[in-house]
Amino acid sequence: MDEAVTLDKKYTDFIEELISQVASVVPDDINELQKNYLQTNIRKSTYLLASSMLETEEFSNLDFEQQCFYIQVMAEWSFHKEIDLFRSGIPAKYWKGVMQQIWYTIWEVMYACIKNEAPEHVVLSLIDRFVNRAYNDAVEELKDADVIDEATEVIAKEQSNIEKMAQEYRLERKISSDIKKLVIRFILAVIISGIVTFVILKFKLVGLVVILTFLLVYHFIPSNKT
Repeated sequence: MDEAVTLDKKYTDFIEELISQVASVVPDDINELQKNYLQTNIRKSTYLLASSMLETEEFSNLDFEQQCFYIQVMAEWSFHKEIDLFRSGIPAKYWKGVMQQIWYTIWEVMYACIKNEAPEHVVLSLIDRFVNRAYNDAVEELKDADVIDEATEVIAKEQSNIEKMAQEYRLERKISSDIKKLVIRFILAVIISGIVTFVILKFKLVGLVVILTFLLVYHFIPSNKT
C-alpha cells in the first residue's frame, strides 16, 4: 500500500483524528514498536479506502458523513485485528499478508452493502462476520503452509480484542454502578443519622419514641413490590 496518497484535507484530518484516538486506547501489553506499526497500518488502510472512495462511483455518491462512517469502520477493525495478530504468536513477517486479506474483505463487504443500500447496523454485522472469517481463513492457510503449528493456530483463533474490550467496558460500568450505589447509600446514611441525632437532641425522649415508632412501622408495613 502506498501511504503517499493525495487526499482532500477533510479526509486526512478525520483519519488523523481517528489515529490519535486509537493511541489513547492501545492495550498495555502492546509495546511501543507494535503501537507505531499499528498506527502506520491504520493510516495506510484508511488512506487507501478514502482514495478508492473518490475513484469508485458507489462510494463517491455518498456524502462526507457517510464516507466517514466507512473510514471509521476500516480503522476500528484494522485496530482490533492487528492487536489480535500481535497476541497470536504468528511471526511478524506474516502479519501484513493477513491484514491485506482482512482489508480486502472489508472493502468487498462495504462495496456490496453500498450497492444494496444496506443500513449501517447491517453493514456492521456483516463486516464483523466476514472479517472474523477472513482472519480465521488466513490463520488456517498459515497452518497448512507449516508456518505455524496447531497450538499457535488455536491461540490465534482465540484472540478477539474487540470482545475483550467490550468485556472490560461492561466490567467498568458495573464497578462504576456499584460505586455509585455505595456513595448514594453512604449519603443517605449520613442524612438519616443527622436527622435522627437532631430529633433526639431536640425532643429528647419524645423524639426517641417517634424515631423507634417510625422504624417499627416501616419494618412491618408490607412493601408494594409487583
